[in-house]
Amino acid sequence: MNNIKLENKTSVTYQASNESNGQQHILKTLLKNHLISILPEKGHSLHQVASYHFKDFGKMLRGTTSLAVASAIELNDDAGINWALSVELMHNASLVHDDVCDEDSQRRHKPTIFANFGAPLAICFGDWLVAKSFEHAALAAKECKGDASGIITLLSNIMARLSSGQAREFSGGPILDWVGYDNVVNGKTVPLLAAAVEGPLLLASQYQFFDDIKRCIESLGIGYQISNDILDALGKDGSEEAFNDLHRRAPNAVSITFRDTLKNGHRLQFDNWMNSEPQTENIDWASQINENGAINNCVKQLKQHLECSRLHRSRLPHNLQQALLPLVTYLEREAKKMCSSNIGDSESI
Repeated sequence: MNNIKLENKTSVTYQASNESNGQQHILKTLLKNHLISILPEKGHSLHQVASYHFKDFGKMLRGTTSLAVASAIELNDDAGINWALSVELMHNASLVHDDVCDEDSQRRHKPTIFANFGAPLAICFGDWLVAKSFEHAALAAKECKGDASGIITLLSNIMARLSSGQAREFSGGPILDWVGYDNVVNGKTVPLLAAAVEGPLLLASQYQFFDDIKRCIESLGIGYQISNDILDALGKDGSEEAFNDLHRRAPNAVSITFRDTLKNGHRLQFDNWMNSEPQTENIDWASQINENGAINNCVKQLKQHLECSRLHRSRLPHNLQQALLPLVTYLEREAKKMCSSNIGDSESI
């Protein structure tokens, strides 16, 4: 049993067990309450923006996974909660900044900060979240007996990778193959998922499982992004329309899977269209993707990454496997939904 405390020293005690959903709910409530306590108060120039953004806290998978790992390895309570906050704050900063870069008007089925308040306030709020992320990383480092400077370096590297991964979408042309896709995902999706697990281990000076953790999270992160890409193609990711990534010429696993099926002139035609301006809509590629089984094939790619993640997770000690279970369970549940209700492939994932 492990106590994880709020900043006001009120403690929430939970019993580690196989009932991961119950534990996940407790951890999410803990993290949510703590986030609320550090948001800008009335009178602050970002109070309204922050209140709007955090009306919906989302799944909080990164922060709650970080708390579960911290508990599993019996990390200092204050170090654990502060690192979980740091990861969750950086994740939300990346969402806000991504919406500005992509000019997205919808997220989680409501107008984005960018759409509702404009780019200047969205950028300022994202920067505020980054600053608070570093503040809580420093607080985590202060409480730990491990590599205090290393945890700040880890967060700095994460932000650098997130920034370069996002910039890759706007430089060097569209992403048309799996090598480019993996590079983008390993820059945008994987870093914060990995940090949720690596941070507590670093703070506790437990390095022996880093290799399998890294490989497990990388496979899981790519799978997670592929599942989001499928939801985008199905119009079920909270955006206003299906195939939003395709219309923006943004990297998407479904588009790449589709391109792999094209031959000769047909592939060249698609590549030329992807390199054209977004206003060029003279070919209905979305319908072609729906008709040729690309989404089904993309699900097969998702399954392969999930299997690889399972393999490396199976090599971890039981307590770390249990800590990762909610994250893995969520992704696999979403994948099963896509297979059974939308794609017609209901075999177990």
